[in-house]
Amino acid sequence: MIKKIVVLSIGDWKNIRRDPFLIFSMFGILLLASFVRFGLSKLDELIATHTTYELTEHFPLIVGLVLLMTPLMIGMLYGFVILDERDEGVLLYYAVTPLTKVGYLFCRLLLPMITTFFLSFIVILIQGVIEWKIITFIPTALLLALQAPLITMLMASLASNKVEGLALAKVINLSILSPLIDYAITNPLAKVMIFLPMYWPAYMFILISHNDDWIHAFLIGMIITICWFILLNHLFQRKIG
Repeated sequence: MIKKIVVLSIGDWKNIRRDPFLIFSMFGILLLASFVRFGLSKLDELIATHTTYELTEHFPLIVGLVLLMTPLMIGMLYGFVILDERDEGVLLYYAVTPLTKVGYLFCRLLLPMITTFFLSFIVILIQGVIEWKIITFIPTALLLALQAPLITMLMASLASNKVEGLALAKVINLSILSPLIDYAITNPLAKVMIFLPMYWPAYMFILISHNDDWIHAFLIGMIITICWFILLNHLFQRKIG
C-alpha cells in the first residue's frame, strides 16, 4: 500500500505543477505563517502607537485561524485533483489496476490527512509568536489533519467540475470564520458554530495557549468531525461511484 501511495503522490505532484492555483494552495499557507512571524508583531506595534487596542491577547486566535488554513488549502487541493481525474476518466483506469477503486479513494483521503498533519508542524514552527509544546500540539495536529479529507469529500461530492469547484471553494472558505464568529460575538446564536468541525481545532489551540483544559474540546471535536465524515463519506461514495 505504501508503494501505491508513493506512486499516486508522484502523479499528484505532476498534476499540481501544471496549475499555479494548486501550487499556491500548497505553499500559500507557509507564506501566511511567515507573515505572522515577521509581520504580526510589527502590526501590533503600529496599532499600539495609534490606539489603546491590545492585539497580543488575540494572537492565539490569529495563529489558530492560520492553522485552519492548512487543512482548508490541502483539502481543496486534493478536491481539485479528484475533479480533474473524474473529468479525464482516470477513476475508470484505477478501477482495473492493482490499486482498485477502493484503494484509490482510500489514498485520496489519506494523502491530504498525512500532508496536513506534517504541514501543521511546519506552520507552528514558523509562526514564532505563540509558545507551544509538542505533547499538546500532536492532538491539535491530528484534529487539523482530519479536517482535510472532509474538505476533499465536500469538494468531490458537491462539485461536478473545476468551475463549480472554484465557486464551492469560496463558500467552503467561509468555514474558517466559525471560531472567529464565536470568539467575537457574545450572542448565544453564535454558538451554532460549534457544530462545524473546523471550529474545534482553532478553539482547542486557544485553550492550550491559555493553559486551559483542552481534553473535552478534543473529544467533542473528534465526535463532531467523525459525524461529518460519515455523512460526507456517504455523499462522496455515491458521487464517485
